[in-house]
Order: sequence, then structure tokens, then C-alpha cells
Amino acid sequence: MHRTREIPREGWANYLSLLSSIEREHTVRIQAESLELGEQTMADHLPLVDIILDEKGSDQGAIEITVGRPGEEITHRIFHPEKVYAEESESGELECLDIEDEEHVKTLIYFEPLVLLEQETAQP
Repeated sequence: MHRTREIPREGWANYLSLLSSIEREHTVRIQAESLELGEQTMADHLPLVDIILDEKGSDQGAIEITVGRPGEEITHRIFHPEKVYAEESESGELECLDIEDEEHVKTLIYFEPLVLLEQETAQP
């Protein structure tokens, strides 16, 4: 059984900052979906670098997700986020972050422990 909870807008910056530090040992898959786009994978099995709420400048209010290895990083931006949901397992572990923008495009960020990925790639 999964539990989904909405993160209040005023708590986004703190939640994403905490999430960035806790989830650094995870790889992520970023998927965007909408009625017009369908489902599109933006990144797959890449190490999480950072998730932030841009609080200054021309992109104020945007959420940025950076993934990848040094020198090969990818940044995905949600310029006008409206809602942020955390989908957690029964044990309370974050499985997916669901960010919805004003045009009803969902960005889904799935978290997988880095250890699991290393075990999968090490097997012949």
C-alpha cells in the first residue's frame, strides 16, 4: 500500500533541500506525461545531483532536478509548478515525487537505491 501526500507550497524549498541531501545515494528516472505528450522518459537510472526550488532571478518559482555524473549532468526544469506530491512506501520511504505544472503536465521522479543498480550491472 502506498501513501501519497501533498507538500504545501510554503514548504517546497525546505522539503526539496532535505530530499536532495537524503536521496543522493539513489538513482532516478524522470518521466514527463500529459494528454498531449503521452509518457516521455527524460532521464533513466542516473545519480541524483540536486533538486531545488529556484527562489531568485528570472526562473523564480521553478523546480530544477539535476541528475548525472560529473561533466555529464542533465537538468530538467518545471517552470510553473502547481502541486508537489510525495508517494511513499508502507515503510515511509520515498518512491516517487510527482510535480504537476499549471498546464497539467506531470513530472514523475522515481527513486531507486544506487546499491540495487550496482548489483544489477555487476551480474553477468
